[in-house]
Amino acid sequence: MKEMASQDPSIFLGTTLAGNTCLHISSIHGHQAFCTDVVELEESLLAALNLEGDTPLLSAVTSGHVSLASVLLQCYRAPGLSESILEQDIDGCNALHHAIRNGHRELALELIEAKPALSTHVNIWSESPMYIAALRDFIDVSEKLLEIPDSAHTGPYGYNTLRAAVRNGNPVWLKELWKHVLGWPEKLTTMGILH
Repeated sequence: MKEMASQDPSIFLGTTLAGNTCLHISSIHGHQAFCTDVVELEESLLAALNLEGDTPLLSAVTSGHVSLASVLLQCYRAPGLSESILEQDIDGCNALHHAIRNGHRELALELIEAKPALSTHVNIWSESPMYIAALRDFIDVSEKLLEIPDSAHTGPYGYNTLRAAVRNGNPVWLKELWKHVLGWPEKLTTMGILH
């Protein structure tokens, strides 16, 4: 591969009909060694979008290749590439939405650490990462999201993260959420709503 690239650097820039580059394809299939070699030779492919709006990072996350996604995430920290972490797919979901929805708790925490602004995005169903984390009862992820002042907390049909937390029946977490989302802890405790 390296020999071919030395003769024709554009070899990596071709795409399939779906707009997938060789980095997308190797991310979908979880070929970590190939991905790291390609990134070393053609870093710009990290920012490439296919027709679904997926970056190679999104492709790795949605395909369930957590360790590869973690490796790719480190590559996005290179100058000029970090904004590509924020890319959203055709449904408005970013890598954080997919990591939480698919149960990849540690990856979600890594994504939050790398790019807190992921927490502000809402998909086409009005789901924020915090809402999805509350639905899955991922308290550690939700707590990290609460530390980000402008994290979105909306859900579909006008619901918010509180409704998802109520469904899970965790009163301690519900109280914490209520404090951050609505800012009413003292008033509600005095009224006897939260104990």
